[in-house]
Amino acid sequence: MGEAMSLYSVIEVSLADTRRLFEYCQSSDLKIHLNLKGFDYGWILDSVPWKPSMRILDVGAGYSRLPIHIAERYGCEVWAVDDFGRLDEDVFWERNQDPQLHVERHPEIRYVIGRIGSDSTKDLPRNYFDIIYSASALEHVPNEDVPRVWNHLDQLLKINGRMLHGVDLAFPTSRGLKHVVLAMAYDTFYPIIPRSLQRQFMYETPKSFVRFISNQLHFVQKSVIHEIGVPKMVINPEVVTEPLEHTYNRILKDGQVNARHFRVTSLLLHLLKVK
Repeated sequence: MGEAMSLYSVIEVSLADTRRLFEYCQSSDLKIHLNLKGFDYGWILDSVPWKPSMRILDVGAGYSRLPIHIAERYGCEVWAVDDFGRLDEDVFWERNQDPQLHVERHPEIRYVIGRIGSDSTKDLPRNYFDIIYSASALEHVPNEDVPRVWNHLDQLLKINGRMLHGVDLAFPTSRGLKHVVLAMAYDTFYPIIPRSLQRQFMYETPKSFVRFISNQLHFVQKSVIHEIGVPKMVINPEVVTEPLEHTYNRILKDGQVNARHFRVTSLLLHLLKVK
């Protein structure tokens, strides 16, 4: 007999907006930068009633300041999981830093070197965490691995626990007007599109990504998905986009001399596990 199906109530599904980013910059104890990662940090900190008794998991933390801030500021038990590119022997993710030295410098965080959904993190405690969050991390999960990753996140989260994920998604405008029309058509006909294609193109629009995850985690209500359609994403000038300096740093810091700048925003997904 299989495990009982989890159910999630949707607290928020939206796109990052400049109004809130400015508020986070002014009010946060943590220095908030005017970029997507900065918005995600401010949004996560603002969305949770932090308590010392909470058990927290940061997914894809890397060298992030956020788990350290949460542990020091709120006294929570904070875990962080990331493989720092080691499973693929990809030195890009080390960013000229030593992961082991970073871990040793922060004993207040329980670092797990590995990836969610893989054998490297199979020993993470199930039904344990009150809050699981990520900031600009889950968009790096390959399409074929998405179901396994989100199933694992579900297994780790307690009943009445919350997930908060800021997922970077590119604007359809990055490939011209024709692609915007195709993205809108894709969202319109999504219910009749084969599951294999839904998975293949899940990152194409905010709505398609949330729909795929909602089928994975079983959302109680899905009406909020309509608030993140392609027209609102493209036309609304308040949607936060990654600044030009982000791409320039890829050239200077990471040696990607042919890097191009695409408009990217953060899709915000805040869920409450009710069953």
